[in-house]
Amino acid sequence: MRLDNNSQNHITPQHEEKNYIVLARRTRPQSFSELVGQEDVSKAIEGMLSNKKVPHAFLFTGTRGTGKTSSARILAKSLCCEKGPTHSPCQTCIHCTQITACAHDDVLEIDGASNTGIDNIRELREATRFYPNSARYKVFIIDEVHMLSTGAFNALLKTLEEPPPQVVFILATTELHKVPITVRSRCMIFSFKKIDPEVIAEHLKGILHKENIQFEDDALKMIAREAKGSLRDSLSLLEQIIAICDHTFISTEQTKKGLCLQGEEIAERIFTAICAQETGQAIELLQQADTASLDIATLIENTAQLFRNSMLIKSLNDKERTIRLTQLLPKEYDTLKMTADKLSIASLSEIFRLLSSSVKEIARSNAGLAWAEIIVTDCIARAEWLSAAEIMSLIRNGGGQNVPLPLHSAAQKPIIMSPEKPVPKEEMKVTGPSLQNQNPSNVKANSIDLEAFKNLVMHAEKRSKTLATRLGFAKIDIFTAKTVQFSDSPENSTYLSFNESDLIHFWESIREIGFQDAEFKGTFTPKAPQIRKIPLKDQQSLQNNLKSPSERQTHSLKAPKNQQNVALHFQKYNENISINTKTESKQLTKKAISLSEIKTHEKSQDFLQRERAILEKEHIQQLKKLATEIQITSLE
Repeated sequence: MRLDNNSQNHITPQHEEKNYIVLARRTRPQSFSELVGQEDVSKAIEGMLSNKKVPHAFLFTGTRGTGKTSSARILAKSLCCEKGPTHSPCQTCIHCTQITACAHDDVLEIDGASNTGIDNIRELREATRFYPNSARYKVFIIDEVHMLSTGAFNALLKTLEEPPPQVVFILATTELHKVPITVRSRCMIFSFKKIDPEVIAEHLKGILHKENIQFEDDALKMIAREAKGSLRDSLSLLEQIIAICDHTFISTEQTKKGLCLQGEEIAERIFTAICAQETGQAIELLQQADTASLDIATLIENTAQLFRNSMLIKSLNDKERTIRLTQLLPKEYDTLKMTADKLSIASLSEIFRLLSSSVKEIARSNAGLAWAEIIVTDCIARAEWLSAAEIMSLIRNGGGQNVPLPLHSAAQKPIIMSPEKPVPKEEMKVTGPSLQNQNPSNVKANSIDLEAFKNLVMHAEKRSKTLATRLGFAKIDIFTAKTVQFSDSPENSTYLSFNESDLIHFWESIREIGFQDAEFKGTFTPKAPQIRKIPLKDQQSLQNNLKSPSERQTHSLKAPKNQQNVALHFQKYNENISINTKTESKQLTKKAISLSEIKTHEKSQDFLQRERAILEKEHIQQLKKLATEIQITSLE
C-alpha cells in the first residue's frame, strides 16, 4: 500500500481491485477543516493548539458516526507533527503519515470494550512512565471508555489527574452518563452533536461528484434521513445503494428499495387505510406484513411517525418549515397532506398517541399481530374526532359570535344532535331535585329579597368563609326587612348550627344590611343573643371567688352541672331547643329555597340560552345535515 498525500483522501490503494477500501475509511477527515458538521468542536481545539494551551486529558462524547475517533487521530497528528503543535498538520512528515496509517509507536489506540479489566489499565500506567520514542507526545486514545470496569476506572484516576508531561489522554464514548463523575471532572469534555441531514446530503453529493456517479437529490435526502445524524452510517448506506445501482445512476426508487426500510411502504398503505376508514384493507396489510416476516412493532412505529408528520403539516400549515422539521421530501409532504386532509388535528394526535404507546406492548406480546389489529381498528374509530378548538374555529368561520362551546365530559351522557330528529327548544328543560315543584325565578313573589340576601352572604364571607357557605346552602322561606324566616327543613338544623363566633358574625352582617329590626321566625332561625345584666354585688363576689387569672379566664367555659343548665347554655343558639323535647323533622315548604339553588338555576338558564343561540347558527345546521355529531354538555 502506498500513501498519496496529494489527494484529499490521503490513502489510495495500489491495486484498487484487490485492496478495496470502503467509503467510510477512504473519506475519513485528516484535519479539523475537513471535519463535517462539528464546527464548534473544531474551532475550540484549534484555538487551544494555536495558543499552545493543550490540556492533558480530553473526553469526546456523542452518538455513533459523528467524528469522535477521527478527531482523536487528527488531534494526535496535530500534537506530534514536526511543525506542531499546530491545528493544521502537514500530512507529509513521518509522524503524520504513520498516524494516518495507524502505525505510530507513540500513538496507542485502545478498545475499551475489550480491555475492561484492571490489569489492562496497569499495563497502560506502566507505559506512561516511558518517554516517546520519536514524537513529541505519547498519546493514548481509549475508545468506548464507558465499557471499563469500576476497578479499571479507579486505577486510572491518579494517572489521569497527574500524568507525566509527555502524555496526553483522549477518551471517546457514546454514553457519557456511564463514565464516573470522577473521570469526567479530570477531562476537558467536547460534545459531538448529530449532523444535520442537509449537511450529510451535501457531503454525499461531493463524494458522488468525485466518483463520477449520477444521482437524484431526493435519493440522497432519503439516505441522509435514514442515517439519523451519523455520517458513517450515511456513507455505508450510500455504498450499498451504489452497488445496487451498478455504479451508474442512483434513482429515488432504487434507493427506497435498497435501503430495506422496515415495511415503510406497507406503513404508508396502512396510514392511507386508517385515514379512509377502511378496516378490512388495514387488517389485510397487517397480515401481509406478518407473512413477510416484518417486525409488527416497527411497522406500527413507522405508521405512528406518518401521523405525527401529518399532524405537523396540518398544525403549521407552512410547507418549507414543515419539510425542514420533518425531513420529508416534497412529494411525501404533498401525499401526506392530501391523504390526511379530512382528519382533524385532534384525531391525528390521538391516533399517534395510541399507536406510539402500543409499540412496546406489541413488541413484548406473543400475539403482536392480534394487538396490532385491535389498535388499528381503534384508530379507525377515532378518525372522526373533532376537538373543541376546531369546533370553535368552525363557529368563527361560519360568521357566528365567539360563543364558548361546552366541552364533553366523560361522566355525563352527551346530547347527540341528529339531522333527522332535532331536539325541539321546548323539550330543553333543566330539572333538579330541589327545583321540580317551584320556579326559582319567582323568588320576589315568595317574599324573598334576593339582593338583600346576597348582600348578607357577601358581608358574611368577609368575616367567615364557613358562615357564608352555610348561609348559601340554607333554605329560606321569608327574607324581608320586616320578617326573616329560614325553612324548618331538617338540613337547616345543620347549616344554621353556628358556633359562637359565627353567630356574632351573622348578626354583624344583619346590621350591615339594615335588617336588625326584623322579626326572626322559624325553628332553626338564629335568634338575637340576650345579654343578661349581673348586679354589681354579684360581679364583686364572683371576682373574689376566682383564685387566679387563669380561673378567671376559663370560668365562662366550665361545663354546666345539670341538664337544665345545658339547655340554657345552648338556648343562645336556638330558643326552641330543649333537653326535654325532641325536634321533629318538618317537611320542606314549597316556597323554601337556597341561594345555591338559585345560582345553579341561573347558570342553567344561561346555558340554555347559549345552547339555543348556537343551535340556531347556520353552520351548525350545515353540520347537522352532514350528520356530524356535536356533543354538548355543561361547562364549568
